[in-house]
Amino acid sequence: MATPAMLETKQLKIFKTIVEVGSFTRAGARLNLSQPAISQHIRALEEHLGVPVLLRVGKRARPTPAGEVLLHCAEQVLDKIEDAERLLAEQGVGGGGMVRVGGSDGTCQHLLPPVLKEFLGLFPRVQLQVASGHSNDTLSRVLGGELDIGLVTLPVDADRIRVTEIGRDELVAVVAPDHAWVERRRIQAADFANEPLILYERESRMTGILLRFLLEEGIFPRVVTEVDQVEVVKELVRVGLGVAVLPAWSVRTEVERGELKAIPVGTHGLTRAWCLAALDNGAQPAALKALIRLCVEHLPRLLTA
Repeated sequence: MATPAMLETKQLKIFKTIVEVGSFTRAGARLNLSQPAISQHIRALEEHLGVPVLLRVGKRARPTPAGEVLLHCAEQVLDKIEDAERLLAEQGVGGGGMVRVGGSDGTCQHLLPPVLKEFLGLFPRVQLQVASGHSNDTLSRVLGGELDIGLVTLPVDADRIRVTEIGRDELVAVVAPDHAWVERRRIQAADFANEPLILYERESRMTGILLRFLLEEGIFPRVVTEVDQVEVVKELVRVGLGVAVLPAWSVRTEVERGELKAIPVGTHGLTRAWCLAALDNGAQPAALKALIRLCVEHLPRLLTA
């Protein structure tokens, strides 16, 4: 008696990806497979199961009732395989590999360390590289294959980038504890007119948001100095050389110590949306997937802390 053929992991991955992205074409682009190859795998899967698992409506595809059952099972199976790959990486089987991460100097100092610590606890044999740079620089490095993943602000305008949204943060006015603003509940654009402003690098998206906010209100800020490191900006503010606008999470420790005061800016606040950006070039290594999961789990809280 012939042994019944077993389901192939590749077929399950292809099926799951089609459901996630909604079409054969997009699934092919994500998995780096041609559309005929994708169709052939799904046809073989349906012939093996004896039931259709995808309903095709125009260029879109969605699971049939049988496909919904298969999707649930496929997710469990693929998760178990991913867990096995992680455990093997921990044991050093096949080598731990390398993960290259990028973000701004502030995110590399304040947001990523606790996530990376937990990641290395799971993957102690993985070599981790961290590179700092503005969002545009980080995106360029991801597109150029120099980084596996970047923590950047939205929007991201690149067809080859896979984006995972992770949350929002707020930019706040930062002043010394003896500044005239310390009792204010909110700072408006006009308040910056006569204040010496310590500016983070003009090339950064954060500074772009601030300058756009001020200029739209007809305010031309009096920039006294421009600095390329968040920690230096904070120190200059602390000693009373001027005011600044920084992410709330970057000054949390100093505010708790009473060394700085953080005040919301504008009527509705200045906020940014953040994401993880990676090349959309097929399956990701288990270690990189694990890092993305940890970022999605922890960074939303850290951004708003």
